[in-house]
Amino acid sequence: MKKLILSLAVVLALSSAAFANHPSGETDRAAISFKKEFHKASEVSWAQTNNYLQAQFQLDNEVLFAYYDFQGNLVGVVHNILTSSLPENLQKELKKYYSGYWVSELFQVSNDEGSYYYIQLKNADETIVLCTEGTNAWHRYSMPKQKIANL
Repeated sequence: MKKLILSLAVVLALSSAAFANHPSGETDRAAISFKKEFHKASEVSWAQTNNYLQAQFQLDNEVLFAYYDFQGNLVGVVHNILTSSLPENLQKELKKYYSGYWVSELFQVSNDEGSYYYIQLKNADETIVLCTEGTNAWHRYSMPKQKIANL
């Protein structure tokens, strides 16, 4: 389940996904949970995928994304960050191994299991995605095509 939300977050953050309107019963459960968890949030908007409800909102001058299952349970929170916000060891790895790339996307995913980072790097020849999922170092991220098709 946690792998699926992380995969979902990567796909949604790195691509322009279209969302459909969601049924009000599912929205109500998620909205109630959201209001309890993020009662100081403003500018809240909701979207839906096949598997999750997403709340985009502002909190403390940051744009955040909270993902809920259809029972209203918080699955994870995603927010974009700057490379200077990364732990020092991750910054050093980027400089050492990926100095020929520029950062096109960087975000942090937080859930019950901890916090993970995802970064999209580009150069003239390729685009790669790295993550720290389950480790304290970068590794290449690839999502099975089957999971992408199910989103």
